[in-house]
Amino acid sequence: MTLNNNKVYVTTIGEGEPIVFLHGGPGSEHRFFLPYVKPLAAKYKLVLYDQRGCGKSDPIADNQYSMEEEVRTLELLRKELELEQINLFGESWGSMLALLYATSYPEKVNKIFLTAAIGMSATGFKAFEQELLKKMSFKDKAKLFLLDKKMQRGKATIENILDILDPYYVFSKDTLRNKVRYNMNSTVNHVIGEDIKKQYYLTEKAHKLLDIPIMVAQGSHDILPPEKIHSLLVKYIPHARLMEIKNCGHWTVVEKPNEINSLAFQFFARDK
Repeated sequence: MTLNNNKVYVTTIGEGEPIVFLHGGPGSEHRFFLPYVKPLAAKYKLVLYDQRGCGKSDPIADNQYSMEEEVRTLELLRKELELEQINLFGESWGSMLALLYATSYPEKVNKIFLTAAIGMSATGFKAFEQELLKKMSFKDKAKLFLLDKKMQRGKATIENILDILDPYYVFSKDTLRNKVRYNMNSTVNHVIGEDIKKQYYLTEKAHKLLDIPIMVAQGSHDILPPEKIHSLLVKYIPHARLMEIKNCGHWTVVEKPNEINSLAFQFFARDK
């Protein structure tokens, strides 16, 4: 679709009430969700898209990526799809984007399903980085440091870095055998990451979410486990329902797709 003179890659699966999926990263792509969420297409129309500069979507000139631009893109997508209101399914950074959009356009949001959530402010984003580093072995930290230097010289890729980080995102490393390979835009990751640290503060806007049903499905062994998400997110939106996914890390969709799909089916089927 052409949105604001830029092409954004969108794919839909199934028929029914639409659910718009917001991928993580920042800098990932819609393929993260596939094939894991496909069972939801039995009842819903799944709308998956690549955010600006991600996957098959056009890059932004001069790398002017921002949270504000992603919110704008999502609103343009809603209009293009001719939807009065949208259901949102946000994963990791996508959970933050869902909350950003909902506090900007609360009247345009029907329901929000969050998983691998980060929180209502940059505090959660920074805590995620700190907790991840705590979990890492000294050997992997050293490898990461060297790879970061190589990346700056163009002699390594973000995929090399993810090969080190991936095992820390799951409860069981066996899960990685099922993980679909997808692209990650390191520039988008860095630019929006910096924007988050400087400007992601929604705690004062939490009241705008009061009329929107929200469910949060968090892995028991996520880098930010349920008890942390309670203080980083649910404390500000107490009407949100927090569900713990047992024996699961950050990638709930990949590790426990049946549980996530079951919760999503129940949540989106319920009347407000």
